[in-house]
Amino acid sequence: MEQYVVFKSHNQLFAIRVTNVDRVIEANRFIALPEVAEFILGVYEYHDNMVPIVDVRKKLFNQFSEQTEESKVILCRFEGHSQGLYVEDIIGISYMEETNYEQDLVKSLLKKGYIEKFLKLEDEVVMLLELDYLFNNEQTQAALQELEQFTDVEDTSHDAD
Repeated sequence: MEQYVVFKSHNQLFAIRVTNVDRVIEANRFIALPEVAEFILGVYEYHDNMVPIVDVRKKLFNQFSEQTEESKVILCRFEGHSQGLYVEDIIGISYMEETNYEQDLVKSLLKKGYIEKFLKLEDEVVMLLELDYLFNNEQTQAALQELEQFTDVEDTSHDAD
């Protein structure tokens, strides 16, 4: 059994492997970037890097998350990239068992790209998020490119001083 960070979004339970999580932070202010996808709330400075913050509820359900005291950002890394996931509530860290439920969804053509597996937490079903879906998309890449251009311009202006 693996260990997972379990969180809630849109009244659904989701999980990410603990091995992909750097830390959980309480962040409510981000640096906004112009002309990026709506689900990208902005960027957050973390260890001298700018990390794009994705609103999970907006990305998956096309509704913005409400900001509450329970809202958190899960700072993740996947295949050399970092990204923050803005979630409505962290449930905890748990060991969970895998199920075979996704096979039924594949057969009925209902499995979506963001679901890697279904896990069982006591009597609840938890969806393990496919990080490849969240990290490898054109909108997030565009935000990272916008950020790199912004950083390059800032470095050039400092060099001119």
